[in-house]
Amino acid sequence: MDELNREVIVAVSQMKEFERFLKSDLKYCVLMDIHLALLASMVKAAHDHEKKVFLHLDLLRGISSDEYGCEYACQRLKADGIISSKVKTIETAKKNHRTAILRLFLIDSKSLERGLTLCNSCNPDYVEILPGIACGILPYLQTRTTSKLMCGGLIRTPEELKACFDAGACAVTISKMETVNQYREKYS
Repeated sequence: MDELNREVIVAVSQMKEFERFLKSDLKYCVLMDIHLALLASMVKAAHDHEKKVFLHLDLLRGISSDEYGCEYACQRLKADGIISSKVKTIETAKKNHRTAILRLFLIDSKSLERGLTLCNSCNPDYVEILPGIACGILPYLQTRTTSKLMCGGLIRTPEELKACFDAGACAVTISKMETVNQYREKYS
């Protein structure tokens, strides 16, 4: 498992975005909304460029986000990590020695408590909190889980990206490469 430390992970859903990622100095991407037929060549291309690929199994087309789909993603596609909101999928990723990222949608106190229960039942490597703009909850979550925390979703500005890191996120998933570039210009 990779140790993420203030990493920006670009979320890719189109080939043009993937090509931009390959040319960038970013190390990680998450593939989502991509058709199964493209995944093997995309993962290989990323590896050829010494980059890492996480597959968001809940949001890919043509592959199931269950244990069998996860095994296929790990063993055949050679994904470096798996993102899912499903405990069984996270457990399968861990059994296959891949980075396992549990995605939690926090919309209220009930979803927060349910998410913590899920997190502590499967012990993922990382927990991605959505929406990322709710990063103020990270210090509280750090007292309730041993998993490292990430943020993603609705992050539109360099300031919001910085706020996630300042709140304790070890990584932030973002789809807008322009925001990443603005963040780096402003805060690097």
